[in-house]
Amino acid sequence: MPVPSYGAMPLSKTFLLVRIMQVISMVVIIGITSNFIGNIVNLGVEPPKEFVGTIIITCIAALYILVSVAYYWSDANLGLLVMAGADSLLLIAFIVVAVTVGKPVSYLNCYVIGKTSTEVDAAYAYAFTTSVKNNLNQMGDKLSLSHWAGVTRSNCFQAKAVWGLAIAMCILFTTSCAVLPTLWYKNKKATAVPKSVEA
Repeated sequence: MPVPSYGAMPLSKTFLLVRIMQVISMVVIIGITSNFIGNIVNLGVEPPKEFVGTIIITCIAALYILVSVAYYWSDANLGLLVMAGADSLLLIAFIVVAVTVGKPVSYLNCYVIGKTSTEVDAAYAYAFTTSVKNNLNQMGDKLSLSHWAGVTRSNCFQAKAVWGLAIAMCILFTTSCAVLPTLWYKNKKATAVPKSVEA
């Protein structure tokens, strides 16, 4: 099945490449956040609201992306503008995700975790364990994302990966927001009926 050109084949292929990169990024975000949330829920503590919001936004965006590719492939002329509007809304949502996840995570230095003195590690481990014990099976977000991400180096890198992928999603949605109206305009010009010249 050939890629629809919409009067500008390079832009059309760019849009498809952006969509493929968006799907890959979203699958990774969903995998990391669901693993993070699953580990926290297994401890009997409510997961951080930053990751819950991230997985909700990403699942909605993934559903939209899968549906929008089908509309794109079926030569959706006016649908390109509708998709540009939806991409703009998802761009705003991922900007919010990048800011809310990045605020607590940006201060963490993943390379320092586990390399400080044993007294500092023991004191932090004790404080974290006490916080977890005090918050077990209680509703309410008492432990923030920075607490969970700072526990192990693996958690820290996972949280930073989600933050980085959220920033990448902002870039990708900005690109698709710019390409979709251009494709609509090029398609409108390519399919326009030429004016008849009267003598």
